[in-house]
Amino acid sequence: MGQQDIQNIAGQSTLDDAMNSDDFPVSKQVKTPSILVVTRNGHMSEVVMNYAINVADHLKYKILAVHIDTLPFFSDGGRRSRLFAASMQESTLLFQEKAGSRGVLVEHLGMPGKTGKVVQQLCHSEKRIEFVVIDKGIRREEVASQSPVPVFSVIYTHARANQINKAISYKTIEKGEPRMSTTSRKRHLKNCLVFGALTAGLYAAVFTNQDWVMTYFTKGGVYSLLPVAVVFGVSYAHGNFTSAFWSALGIEGSKTTVTKSTEIRPTVPAAVDTIRKDTRPRAQFNV
Repeated sequence: MGQQDIQNIAGQSTLDDAMNSDDFPVSKQVKTPSILVVTRNGHMSEVVMNYAINVADHLKYKILAVHIDTLPFFSDGGRRSRLFAASMQESTLLFQEKAGSRGVLVEHLGMPGKTGKVVQQLCHSEKRIEFVVIDKGIRREEVASQSPVPVFSVIYTHARANQINKAISYKTIEKGEPRMSTTSRKRHLKNCLVFGALTAGLYAAVFTNQDWVMTYFTKGGVYSLLPVAVVFGVSYAHGNFTSAFWSALGIEGSKTTVTKSTEIRPTVPAAVDTIRKDTRPRAQFNV
């Protein structure tokens, strides 16, 4: 072995030691693959946190959590920006605590701009982002149209009553029994009172003015439209009153149409019916 070969081996050994050392520049080290977790709120959903941590722990990835301020220049004296920063700090501490217990590395960023543009920028600047997980409230189409990597949104079911969205008229409790939300019940009661009073008022007006009704309703011509108008008015008010009354009691008509199928299905064993449904978070894929 010549002197030149010895120098080459020594030089290669020195380079390997430098790459393994902490002093070697990060840009020349092999970066760990990352999961980009995106939210446009100060507080990130814990379900999204848990899902990202589980996947990162399984794949040995790190997490890049980004809080996007979509209204950075909102004219309120900076109050919104301060609240956003405070919420982001609380969410960061919670995320770090959850990830630290699993040994997952999490980096946090706060960036202004549109969600799709920010994701596109980060995917090009951070070369090892494998896929994107978006928080609730973000449309998949908005991100997937500009993301060079797959985009996932977490779909999960609510098991507790205080997690049910109030915009939903009905929610499913633990035993599968439908129960009306407080917001829906109040709305149905209000409609019941309004249309009930309107129906009673129309009936009272007709019966207390029988002479006027008989005079004008029997004239013919243009006056023949009066009975039709009154009938339609009473029908509309009474129909809405009846619908709101039964809805307030929690009775609703079936809105699903059952179609008969000629396909012969095997009989499901009785034991299968007792298996509990899987309510763990699921990710929906969208490129």
